[in-house]
Amino acid sequence: NFKLKKKRLYIHSFSFSFPFNRTMKSAAEIYALIKAAKAESASSKVSSSAANCVSSSAIKNDSEEEIMPWDEDGWVPTSKSGKQKTPNMIRNELQRYIDECKANKTSTQTAIIGKMNVNNNSFRRFMNPKTYKGTWSATQNGTYWAAAKLLESVKYEQEESKKAAKKAAKKSASTGKRKALSSANGEDASTAAAAAAGKKAKTTTTASKATMKIQAQELVDRVLAVEGVSEEDGVFDTCPQLVTKIKEFLTRDGVTKALLLSAFGGINNNSLARFLAGKKQDQCANVSYKQGYIFFEKLRILEGKPKSASRLKNESMNPTGFSLAKDRGHWYIMSNFR
Repeated sequence: NFKLKKKRLYIHSFSFSFPFNRTMKSAAEIYALIKAAKAESASSKVSSSAANCVSSSAIKNDSEEEIMPWDEDGWVPTSKSGKQKTPNMIRNELQRYIDECKANKTSTQTAIIGKMNVNNNSFRRFMNPKTYKGTWSATQNGTYWAAAKLLESVKYEQEESKKAAKKAAKKSASTGKRKALSSANGEDASTAAAAAAGKKAKTTTTASKATMKIQAQELVDRVLAVEGVSEEDGVFDTCPQLVTKIKEFLTRDGVTKALLLSAFGGINNNSLARFLAGKKQDQCANVSYKQGYIFFEKLRILEGKPKSASRLKNESMNPTGFSLAKDRGHWYIMSNFR
């Protein structure tokens, strides 16, 4: 289409317009101008479309931010059995997490309290079982819910880290990169494994003996604070079963025999030594028997462990518990009568 405008001839084609110079003598020149104009318009449309895609993608990412289960309304911390975790269970898990962070020097108790966004007074009240009368009263303290959410997020992060490490190790093994690197450095698989094991052992033993003793004392204090176990209750562990528990507890980090004697009510070392060396039930009258049973029963409750099969069997066979009186045998008096 041709039209004359201000003594210049314009060509309109494919919705593009440009001046036609009278000096152009061939149609090829006109076609070249049309083609260039069309290409420029197409490039402009592509740039605009790409900008729109980037903008919509950003909006989509912002709107689809993942919400974790523990951030949803109505979330409740549950155990493997599906029941809600008691304050004692949350309290024990939180203390273990704090102790682990202290030992690995990855965080401090103050930093963890700040991460939970609770104040020190609420934290101290929650961590002291004597503050609350009922089992579930501590759920009214915000520390219960803050600690539960923190522990759940830590568990999730640890699981994700394990998955990532496992995936990376599998990929490295499939490509042979690790083997090639070991060969280049003159190391074999056993040397690399020994180095990794040494590094892990060094990490787990960074806590000093003094720190471990403090942590052990804190554990004993929490055990003694557990309610619901009385001296009037029966004893449902045999002497050999209690001896096994004592020896296992003494292997824990920071636990000493002096600390255990104090936890047993301040009994002397000779009584405990006789009890550990006893056979069957011959030390049933020893003060270590009763006091030791009470301590480990409280420890079982604190750690949220169920009664063992042997414990249930003992209860069925001895409903009132084992005797705490030593059998002194029978005496017969013989007399001659005339």
